[in-house]
Amino acid sequence: MIDALSTTLSHLFQHEFSWLAQFFSLVVLPFAHEDLAIILGAYIVVNKIMPAALVVLCIYGGMVASDFVLYGIGAGARRLPWLTRIAVNDRVRGFGDTLKRNLFGLVALCRVVPGIVFVAFIACGWTRVSLARFTVASLVVSALYLPLMLCIVVFFGDALDDRAGLWTWPFLLCVLAAIGFLRRQVFNFQGLSDASESQRGAGMLTASPRRTATGDAGKVTLAERLPLGLIYLPLLLRWLGFAARHRSLTLPMAANPGEHAGQGAWEERKSDYLLSAAAIAPESIAGFVVVRRSAAPRMLYADLEQARQLLSDAGLSFPLVAKPDIGRAAVRRIDDVADLREYLRGFPSGESLILQRFVPDAGRATVLYARLPGARSGRILSLTLRDHRPTADGTTVRYRDGRRCITPELEAHIDAIARGMPEFHYGRFELRFASPDGLMRGDGVSIVEISGVGGVANDTWDPSLSLTEAYRRAVEQQRIMFLIGDKNRARGFAPVGSADVVKSLVRRSQLSRRYPASA
Repeated sequence: MIDALSTTLSHLFQHEFSWLAQFFSLVVLPFAHEDLAIILGAYIVVNKIMPAALVVLCIYGGMVASDFVLYGIGAGARRLPWLTRIAVNDRVRGFGDTLKRNLFGLVALCRVVPGIVFVAFIACGWTRVSLARFTVASLVVSALYLPLMLCIVVFFGDALDDRAGLWTWPFLLCVLAAIGFLRRQVFNFQGLSDASESQRGAGMLTASPRRTATGDAGKVTLAERLPLGLIYLPLLLRWLGFAARHRSLTLPMAANPGEHAGQGAWEERKSDYLLSAAAIAPESIAGFVVVRRSAAPRMLYADLEQARQLLSDAGLSFPLVAKPDIGRAAVRRIDDVADLREYLRGFPSGESLILQRFVPDAGRATVLYARLPGARSGRILSLTLRDHRPTADGTTVRYRDGRRCITPELEAHIDAIARGMPEFHYGRFELRFASPDGLMRGDGVSIVEISGVGGVANDTWDPSLSLTEAYRRAVEQQRIMFLIGDKNRARGFAPVGSADVVKSLVRRSQLSRRYPASA
């Protein structure tokens, strides 16, 4: 180690001062943005301007130093009122409990998800997080994250440099910025989805799965052990590996290439899937109507009358469940006309919502289904049971792996519905059932929601599931999605482009902010 350091330092004094400028740029850039430093470092390595070891050392030192500067700002704000006014806000104060539970995971999350590092690390100093613990977390996480990202950028930069020349590096910078945006949006959606999942059912009380009481002493869910960013980083890398093998980043979007083909994973309409399924097995689908809010202003009461007429024609009465046609947030129980009016009042104009019969059955399950194109039958990949239990703080949700409930009868029931839906090969079914025996027989089961490739399994919330098994299942699901997409591509169904996926992601993000709150 000492010999390597002395060798790299000797290079420092054997080159001109422009090389010194590059050296200090690598140290300083992480204070502004780590991705900029990684791009510059990859450019220097590819063009053999500096030894790779020295590049890594410079960026690593800058990353760690910037972490300590932010920590110092938070610590200084405890004593300097003017610094408190500048640096400390409600977001910083709200990080206290999270920091105490999982400092190491939070530091890892800050490396993965752009935009939260300033708040989180200032909060570390402000809430008196142990400097020793913070030091270890910063050193270890930076040492794991930096080589991985630098190797990826160097690999692609070296491959593109011969063809695109200097345009390679602005292009890679744009790619990193786009990936950073997608990471933030995906993790935000995961948080929204988890919250909305826990808000359904009797009482419709808010609860967060990240604080799930398991009933098993000493056990916590996977989401409690690790932050979402750290959980999904290996899955993101595995997705990139499948994409390289199949030569398409968005190939899974071709898994269900029917009328939903142009929507991607983020703008799938629940009503399209429900209508397709209702044509096959109307007795298995909880009755619903679709209402579109008028784009013109001051149309609330006209939309309310339209909704009441649609409900009357469909034979539906209160209580109902209201939810957006796109997205999984803003789920609310509607008990009367006044509740419906208030929900419509807060719903975005020009957008569609679903009003569905409230199913009082206590049993709740999520089924993940897949069928290869051309296969005579499909299978259930996972089944997750969800329990709602009252606590002093409201309602707590517990997720349990329910694979023991997968029977030939249930699988045949779901498969018959899925095969009857046009070009449906992969998706998630939300079920309500009165008893486990009925569920296993496929008898008396009500389907309240169907989603396509945007639907994921949530059996990883089961505290009895090991981390290794959770990743194995998630990677297997990715493999199946790519395999289905590849077979459909061979049939002539092209996946949507990356630009279209990003557009749908942005649109769903905007819609999620405009939806009314769940209750």
